[in-house]
Parts: sequence; C-alpha cells; structure tokens
Amino acid sequence: MSLQTMTSKSLLAKEFFETGRLSSISIIDMHTHMGAFYGTYLPEAKLEMMIKAMDRQNIEWIISAPHSALFDPIRGNSDIRAAMREYPGKVYGYYAVNPHYDHDLDRDLEQFDSFEGFVGFKFLPDYHKYPLNGEKYRKIYEFANERGLLLLSHTWGHSPYNPPQMIAELSREYENIQFLLGHSAPGETDYAISLAKERPNVYLELCDTGRLNGVVLKMVQEASSEKVLFGTDFPWYDPHYMLGSVLLSGISDQDIENIIHHNATRLIAVIQAKKQLRKGLNR
Repeated sequence: MSLQTMTSKSLLAKEFFETGRLSSISIIDMHTHMGAFYGTYLPEAKLEMMIKAMDRQNIEWIISAPHSALFDPIRGNSDIRAAMREYPGKVYGYYAVNPHYDHDLDRDLEQFDSFEGFVGFKFLPDYHKYPLNGEKYRKIYEFANERGLLLLSHTWGHSPYNPPQMIAELSREYENIQFLLGHSAPGETDYAISLAKERPNVYLELCDTGRLNGVVLKMVQEASSEKVLFGTDFPWYDPHYMLGSVLLSGISDQDIENIIHHNATRLIAVIQAKKQLRKGLNR
C-alpha cells in the first residue's frame, strides 16, 4: 500500500505529513525516561530538552521514570519528584522500585498521595533478575490495588522474570491495578494481545514493539484500540518515530485518537478522582 493511499484514509496522517505535527489532537506518552544513561549518548535526555521536543510535537504530557530510578530508587524517585514540581501537568511520574535496594519504601508510600504527579509504579524484573510475582513486590501491589494505580512493568516473552503469564495471574489477584505491558512482551505478543482482550485491567503498550509491521493493526483488531497505549521510551526514540507506526497502521482516526490520547486521559482521570475522594474522606 502506498503512502498516499494510507494517508488518504486518515485525516490525522494527512495532517501530520502536510504540517509536520499533529495540532488537532495532543499526544500523551505513557512510557518515558529522563536524564543520562551510563555508556549511552542520548541527545534529548535532559528534561529541558525533552520539554522542548514535547512542545514541538504537541505532546501534552508524559509519564516518566528517570534513568537514575531504574537502579537507584532514592536518587531517581527524588529526580521525578523535582520534575513533577517543575512541570506540573506536563510531567507525571512512576515511582520506580528496585527490589534489591534497601530504601525507605514505607515512608515513601506514606507520602505518595502528597505528590500530585505520581500515578503508579515502574518495575524492571528482567533488569533486576527478580520475578514479577516475588514477595518483595507484594506491598506495592496491595498499595496500588487499594488506589487503582497504574503499574508499568517491563515484559518480555519467555522470560523467567516478567513473562505476560505472570501479569495474567496478578491481574486476577489485583483487579484494581491497571497493568501496562511494557513493550507488549516481544516473543509472546500474540499471548499479550489475547490477555489484554480478556482482562479489563491489562493494557498493551507500544514502546519498541509498535515499530513491527502490522502489529498495531493486529492489536486493534483483536483487543480493540481502547486497550492500546502510546509509549516511546523517549529519549531513546523520538516520539514521532512511534507516532508514524500508529498513523500508518491502517486503523481508523478514532482508533488513533484512542491510542495517542483518549485512553491515557481516561486512566489518569480515574486515578485523580479516587485521589480527590480519599482527600475528602480524610478531612
């Protein structure tokens, strides 16, 4: 199918290729990082550079876990708090958990609600060599389930630490947590798609996987566009790279809007409403 044919089916794709950006609807990126990463040059890793790129590309807001948080949660979670204070409404945060790191988790959970931008947690079981269903995560699951928070976990097919089958088990045990399958389990993406279709609290996330030919269309056809979230790993990838994968996937403009905007705003609106309710009850 030619580019002209594909863009003729989508007014959003036509707008993007004619103007270089989407102005008619803003983009929300559910999977980002920030800051330097050891041994790698990332031109837009500084938060200020990311904000400039967001403004250029009409990215309304992002949810982020700083690179520093992936291995040192004390430093990293401090960095995301500072970013959320500096850019309220533009930067939301995942609280990152390293199960091998002894830090003040109880204190941080007590203070969690006092930070306006925190919306969930980020796990990296493959990196930390610790399984998603391990006991060290139990307190987080119970906390997140009580509040209906997001849980973005790195997932990979056939991994002993974070296969989609573990998400399946956890999503049944903790029905109020919204589980985001980071990368949609490459190698077992078909299973991940069927899981997102079956479980109301499981979502596919496009970071890295969305670049594969036909996968966005397959996700939408089998699980629906309401179960697919736009994520990029920015600043590892330019957000426009993943946006092109969505715009040229052959899905409808309504499906595109769900993926790049509406699903994210719906999930966050529920979290914020529950938070306001808790505040009212605690007065």
